[in-house]
Amino acid sequence: MHRRVTQAAAVVMTLALLITGCTSQASNIGMAKDKGYDAADTGFTAATVGSYDSADTAVIVSVDPENSAVTFMNMDADRQYTLYYSGTTYVSDKYNGPLTISQLKAGDVVDVNFLKGKRQIASIQLSPEAWVYDNISNYDLGGANKTASIGSATFSLPDNVVVFSDGARGEMMDIVKQDVISVRGIDHEIYSINVEKGHGYLRLKNDQALIGGWIEVGNAVIREITEDMLLVVPEGSYQVLLSNDGISSTKDIVVERNKEVVLDVGDLEAAQDKTGRILISVTPETAKVRIDGEDVDIDKAVELSYGIHQIRLEAPGYDSLTKYIQVGSEYAKISFTLEEEKEQEEESSVSDNGIQQTPQEETPATPSVSEDTINATKGNMVYIDAPKNVEVYLDGNYLGISPISFKKTVGSHTVTLRRSGYETKSYTIYLYNDGEDITYSFTELEKKAGTVSGNDSVSGNDTAGGATNYAHIVSPEDVEVYLDGSYLGLSPISFPKVPGTHTVKLSKTGYQSRTYYPVHMRDDGEDITFTFPELEKETVSGNNTQSGNSVD
Repeated sequence: MHRRVTQAAAVVMTLALLITGCTSQASNIGMAKDKGYDAADTGFTAATVGSYDSADTAVIVSVDPENSAVTFMNMDADRQYTLYYSGTTYVSDKYNGPLTISQLKAGDVVDVNFLKGKRQIASIQLSPEAWVYDNISNYDLGGANKTASIGSATFSLPDNVVVFSDGARGEMMDIVKQDVISVRGIDHEIYSINVEKGHGYLRLKNDQALIGGWIEVGNAVIREITEDMLLVVPEGSYQVLLSNDGISSTKDIVVERNKEVVLDVGDLEAAQDKTGRILISVTPETAKVRIDGEDVDIDKAVELSYGIHQIRLEAPGYDSLTKYIQVGSEYAKISFTLEEEKEQEEESSVSDNGIQQTPQEETPATPSVSEDTINATKGNMVYIDAPKNVEVYLDGNYLGISPISFKKTVGSHTVTLRRSGYETKSYTIYLYNDGEDITYSFTELEKKAGTVSGNDSVSGNDTAGGATNYAHIVSPEDVEVYLDGSYLGLSPISFPKVPGTHTVKLSKTGYQSRTYYPVHMRDDGEDITFTFPELEKETVSGNNTQSGNSVD
């Protein structure tokens, strides 16, 4: 632990010694190097302004002006303690320039001198030995052996690192890769992390015509559009570009921290004759070029529809290169240079306009997490067992209603939990190739302000306004309806919508019964209507159960 005694404190200490006499106890004034509030008591309390018997280098957890208190975290001892300041407390920056208590904030690494017996702060200074990285987005907090990287630098990341987000204490898992953070530490160890710019959520509505197409949210997100996806987007204002098979549109959105934006894209119409001619040059010239999975001849300009396209380049002895380009003009030139073979492929995102590329923040996700991927850990699974009855998204892709499991894929992933009437919450999980299954039990989602409180039972679900949503089975008519084995009545029928995965059985005398599983009911604050196929007349065989039918 790093310690510092200022020249001013040394002068005060000398005066105190002259006044009180040089006893063994008094000689400890200003010389204590114990760790935090657990320092050994000297038994001596000096009345001189600025005197102290204990010193520490710690992280500020909170400043409480009402009670004139500051709470600290000692990283070595993993101990939190509270001290008090007064008008005589001297506050300074790392260069000994004067500051006020109000200028200190949670996460600051400080050197503090204090009287242990009175819990009185004599002086507090932004530690000269501490470093600060402000407003960074190029980081990885999931390194091996409890390490983190900021740019090309590597630091140790202790379990007790102090995390703050939106003015509140948080956890490491609360930080997702879309967040902009500030990091503080000493030497090669991180002490605190502040989320300076958080994230919100973007969901598309009436997007059936766009499934399989592409979405670009500024330079922050680019990916394939999948059914029921929920995107984690950095807070801010963006232009959203949507495209698929001749359909293209640009819309403006504002994303607020921890809030969801629902973008209705049902008004999109197919664009007519909007194509651009792209002249592509590649080094080496022998490289094979594929656009949207098709081989292309780059000896002449390639004609592409407006929107986002994937281009992949391969050549023997060189690293393959996959990039995403946005076509937004009648004519453009673009060039690529492959690098000699290395371990990982480079990927980049499209720009706001034209064909230029910028560093990619989010790699386009595969349509289904159940598909085999190159980094999949064979046979291992990830289980999310709490909270129950919430929508679960992995890297923006909808998985289903919890409890749920999915195939373990090595790397960092964003798990998002959502339920209507509750605050949506995202976590970063790091999955390693350790040959083991892993189970996560996250905390319960918090009710949104103004929602109905109380017990959420299977009799219905609370939406933001406290209303109950309903499931409607409209066809076939005049058949018995069973939900999870319980008889509901004859169709058409309506019943309170229960978020989760259910079994629906349809039965009628003289007809073959049918069972549908899984039938998904999402907690999206909306009613849902089911139209099942007509039952077939009964033949020699009695019951025809189709357990493989899946209904959303």
